[in-house]
Amino acid sequence: MQEDRLVVILADISGYTRFMVENRTSAVHGQLCINSLIDALLQNVDIPLTLQEIEGDAVFLYARDPGSETGWRATLDEVGQKLPKFFDAFLAAAGATAESTPCGCAICRNSDQLGLKIVVHSGTAVFHELAGRSQVSGPDVILAHRLLKNTVSSNAYLLLSDPAYELLGPQLSGDFEEHEERYEGFDRVAVRVRPLDREFLAARDDLYRLGETDLRGAVDSYLDWLGQNLPTAALQQARSPIRAFGWRDRLLMLWDAVVGFRLAKGRLRSAIPAAQLARGERRTEWTGRRAPDSIR
Repeated sequence: MQEDRLVVILADISGYTRFMVENRTSAVHGQLCINSLIDALLQNVDIPLTLQEIEGDAVFLYARDPGSETGWRATLDEVGQKLPKFFDAFLAAAGATAESTPCGCAICRNSDQLGLKIVVHSGTAVFHELAGRSQVSGPDVILAHRLLKNTVSSNAYLLLSDPAYELLGPQLSGDFEEHEERYEGFDRVAVRVRPLDREFLAARDDLYRLGETDLRGAVDSYLDWLGQNLPTAALQQARSPIRAFGWRDRLLMLWDAVVGFRLAKGRLRSAIPAAQLARGERRTEWTGRRAPDSIR
């Protein structure tokens, strides 16, 4: 058991949980989307970051002080470089799994409400083992998790506690707004927030600027990926559904994912580009309307 400095990073995918319970299609597609988005985030997890746990639709990471001031500074530099990459990876995956589909389930109808919230806090933690698993615990770990429940109105932002901002802020681009949260046991907590709604919308718009050849290539790649992963997502929902599904619905999940998808694959190759074009036209109507006042 040892206490060390660390940086805690919590990446939370917002916008899926409330939609996944609508019907079995939403449940399977939501599971598939969550898996793909988490996989995209985890591709950027390497030294000095350690994956502690996947908590539903959130990823709990940390970077530990290696034991020297020089090593700690190098660790902080690498963490600062990785934070923007999480958003880039998330946007690329979201475009494929949530936007590039004609599916009418709740997940796809509300894809514009999808977002990524990243909370960063720095402090100390106790490193120990429990039941053979490495654990980190302490007040600063608790505070980092509390910060996920905040009063920031945006669903796409980077939030750093003041201790984290002091360490990482100088190397991060963009304007950070001063903000304050209150939590039982911690009283007032000063944070810095950079809303990213506008960046999210701009990056998603890139999907609709593809030429016809690139668009169809992206669709083919998406359908290949979907065919490989849809049965697994359906099986996960059949085994451990997000809400109570009867066995009939569970079997239909598997049928839709395996047989139904294969039968529809040819139609989807032409339907997806058409859906993207229509959605792109609608996007121009609500892009400005949905941006929070603070970033207009």
